[in-house]
Amino acid sequence: MRKSIVLLHLIILIVLFSKTGLQAQNKPLTVGDEVPDLTFKDIFNSSNTEIKLSDLRGKLVILDFWGVFCIPCIEEFPKLDSLQKMFNSEIQIIPVNPLNRDSIWRFFKSHSKVYLPSLPFITGDTILQKIFPHQGNPYIVWIGKDGKMLLDDVPITQSHIEAVLFNKAMKVPEAVKNNYVESLFDKRWSDDIIYSSYVYKGTDLGLKLEKSKIGQSFSEGGTIMFLYQRAWEGLTSGKYGFFRPGRTAIQTKDSSRYIKPKNLHGYDEQVWQKNNLYWYQSSTPSDKPYNPYELMKEDLNRAFHLNAGIEKRPVRCFVLIRTSNIDKIKTLGHKPVDSFFHADRIGKDYGPTRSLINQPFSKFSKRLTGLIEYGLKKPFVDQTWYTGNIDIQFKADVLDGIALEDLRSALKVYDLDLVEKDVDLTILSLKEN
Repeated sequence: MRKSIVLLHLIILIVLFSKTGLQAQNKPLTVGDEVPDLTFKDIFNSSNTEIKLSDLRGKLVILDFWGVFCIPCIEEFPKLDSLQKMFNSEIQIIPVNPLNRDSIWRFFKSHSKVYLPSLPFITGDTILQKIFPHQGNPYIVWIGKDGKMLLDDVPITQSHIEAVLFNKAMKVPEAVKNNYVESLFDKRWSDDIIYSSYVYKGTDLGLKLEKSKIGQSFSEGGTIMFLYQRAWEGLTSGKYGFFRPGRTAIQTKDSSRYIKPKNLHGYDEQVWQKNNLYWYQSSTPSDKPYNPYELMKEDLNRAFHLNAGIEKRPVRCFVLIRTSNIDKIKTLGHKPVDSFFHADRIGKDYGPTRSLINQPFSKFSKRLTGLIEYGLKKPFVDQTWYTGNIDIQFKADVLDGIALEDLRSALKVYDLDLVEKDVDLTILSLKEN
């Protein structure tokens, strides 16, 4: 009897120690903590059947948490492959995903355009998600050669890797945690405010102003240009599309305050955002007929010393024209088909040929607008004045690649063309007082 009791106590102690060890292993880590010696067996894209972290000691290990619906994650794969080859045995980049190995295999098989890097993938992960908790992907964890957590959510770049390997100084933007608030006013007095509006400089990038619960509330955040576009889109009910390329003109001495420079990245980009992003909020009585967009326009003019207005002016555009009087696109009347879509890197595959069969020309024109304005970043105008249904087919590469010369070659088959010329457009003009 006594032996049985002693044995039972030993079993209980073993279970308790195992449970305590497992909990310690899954405890969230911070920079400087030693990473547990974990072993992963559900490995994809590697001849090795498992990854043991202790076997990677002496290397810089970078864990890249990614998702199958995360386009920025997937677009980084070619760069990660290149960096792994560049630094070879000094580093090991490992993509991490909670989906099982078969799911990841099916993803790459069904998305042939997604680049598969020559990296071992940890799949079916449940432990790393717990010891490195995060929201959203991509999320990056750096583990030093000594097996300790080195950096938290720092982008994988050549300069950052070199800084770690060769002990160089590193400019790293701080991670931003969102802080959602209803108002910037003291809560003790907010219920007594009848009317308010204010512009807040976004020095805290994590601040997100929600609509106030008092009266009619309007809240928006972004660059100065975006806020003006938002106000005037509301005032004109979206008639002129001021968010589209070429529909807003900045007539100021220094445009860098209104439009983010293209060469910014990382730390410098965050500094620019802190200095040039703003939040606007207004709250008005529910029983008064205030137009929130009119108020917003007036408040922005006062805050930024600008005059905003609508005017017509010539703007350089891509213009769709007919090059002959021969109608090569008129439908033959067959069963309607619509597969004329651009497929992104992880989107649906619409096949090697994209077609509009017995479909209105207006649909074709609208699709071209999206391709050109958001692919080539230039305004598009249709000057064919064509009506009626059409038959038209493009090769998939033309729509997916969005290269001007390829588009023009495909259009010429149908006696259509894209030419650059000035067209009078209604634009939003921002001028300094």
